[in-house]
Amino acid sequence: MEAKGVLLLTLVVGLVIGFAGGYYYMQEKVDEAYQAGYVAGQSVAPTYETPASLSIAFSSGTFDHSSTVASDGSVSTETDKTDTLTIENTDESKTASDVRILLYNPVTGKEGLHDNLETDATEVTITIGGVTYSLYHDGEYVTDGVPIGDLPAGSSVTATVTFTLEKAVAGTFQDGQTYTCYLYVYQPNANYADVVSFTVTT
Repeated sequence: MEAKGVLLLTLVVGLVIGFAGGYYYMQEKVDEAYQAGYVAGQSVAPTYETPASLSIAFSSGTFDHSSTVASDGSVSTETDKTDTLTIENTDESKTASDVRILLYNPVTGKEGLHDNLETDATEVTITIGGVTYSLYHDGEYVTDGVPIGDLPAGSSVTATVTFTLEKAVAGTFQDGQTYTCYLYVYQPNANYADVVSFTVTT
């Protein structure tokens, strides 16, 4: 009987030790998994810089197509209207990095043109340093925008924005209207977009 008692006691003690060891092993694995998940979550979360202060302005801020669009909303001759856009970094020390110009706000998803101007006969381009890029083409926004690169503190860049109405059939546009539209200057490293408004008359 004593031998059986000792054997039973040994078995119970072994089970307790085994359970405790298994528990601590599993707890260690759970803690490791939690830490791994936490680190992964931390690495995925985006971090952004503080944006540089920019001053953005059009020379006139108006693209006058009132004589381009006929009373029935048609356009008989492709017509360009241009304006000068100036972007200045007014920050004391911070460089605006990888600056881009768009007619589409990548932060909010807002589109810059009025719905009545979003047609296949509307073209919006920007010319910088002698090179012309599309901002709106064939009824679609260029969502990647136009890169103008880094803009150091105190520097500025000047561009020409061209708003074109191509030949169009009656009903494409509405005569006698004035639309407020928006251009965006985006700093990707800060995930921040400055907004400048302009008007289009038809």
